[in-house]
Amino acid sequence: MSDTLKPLSVKTEHLSPKAVTTSKLGDKSVTTNKIDNGAVTPEKLSMTVVARPISPPIDSTEIKDGAIKTDEIAGNAVTSDKIAPNAVTAEKIQDGAVTKDKLRDGSVTKEKMADGTIGTAEIIDGSITSAKLAGNSVTAAKIAANAVGSSEIAANAVGTSEIANGAVTPEKLSFSVPSRPLTPPVTTAEIAAGAVGSSQLAVDSVITEKILNGAVTAEKLAPGVGGGDTLTMFPTPQTALDQGGIIVTTQPAAVDLSGIIPVGTKAVIVSIACINQSYTDGGMMAYIFRQAGAEYALQVMAPPVNAPGVLNGGSVLMPAASDRTLLWQAYVNGNNSTELVIYILGYIM
Repeated sequence: MSDTLKPLSVKTEHLSPKAVTTSKLGDKSVTTNKIDNGAVTPEKLSMTVVARPISPPIDSTEIKDGAIKTDEIAGNAVTSDKIAPNAVTAEKIQDGAVTKDKLRDGSVTKEKMADGTIGTAEIIDGSITSAKLAGNSVTAAKIAANAVGSSEIAANAVGTSEIANGAVTPEKLSFSVPSRPLTPPVTTAEIAAGAVGSSQLAVDSVITEKILNGAVTAEKLAPGVGGGDTLTMFPTPQTALDQGGIIVTTQPAAVDLSGIIPVGTKAVIVSIACINQSYTDGGMMAYIFRQAGAEYALQVMAPPVNAPGVLNGGSVLMPAASDRTLLWQAYVNGNNSTELVIYILGYIM
């Protein structure tokens, strides 16, 4: 009979109820679209149908990798206890999804922060203490205008180099600044030694009584001023030699005058005092001074017998040697003994 039927000639209306039995169906011939909605009851399934809610819950080993899609999960169905440890990786987290409320206290460590992520807005006022600042990190550009007061400056920290020229006004001084002209005038004790130079002296301010005696040397005179020699007389005679017991003619001897007359002395005024110490018989004593090839004699006549005292006090002006020495010699005629005192009364420059 089947051989006489044309292909596809048997239609649904030609089939008797329940005419298509299992044996009539080919393998895998019943596809999804052949099954009516709701036709598959639990009894038709070869496995046990799980009731909802599923108990016990589905284990991860029971789920095929990638089998559960987003649209197959009910809203809020995945709670924290459903997520395995370390299961939420960076790519699972939506950008901007981690808010500050999601962060556990102390969880954001230095290693978690990218370079340059912390700006001024992220820093709480007053949170940066001195311990947080690196050495030399606070430059002038970091300090706000008028931010440094007296309490911020260490003792003795401000030296001369830290003060700008002209910055110290009278108001900044702890003492009074005298006004000009000074009242009372500046006293001698207030002027430092050597403080008054030529620029501090007014024209014609140095008068005669202001000049110390002997202070004006030849070098201080301008060309054409003076031009002559200067005689200086000592207030009291200066003793150059005091020698007694002269009884015979002596050899020429030098007297050093460097402690009496200055360098450059041209001439000296020499005076002698001849004191009689003893006398036996007549005679005469003469004291010869030789200087610059010339001889200068001061003579003493024979005194009366046994007449002690000053016999003569003659003086002579004579050239001064460059080495400031005076050459003298005594000539004795008779039997007597005298004491010779040589005085320098003054000198010529």
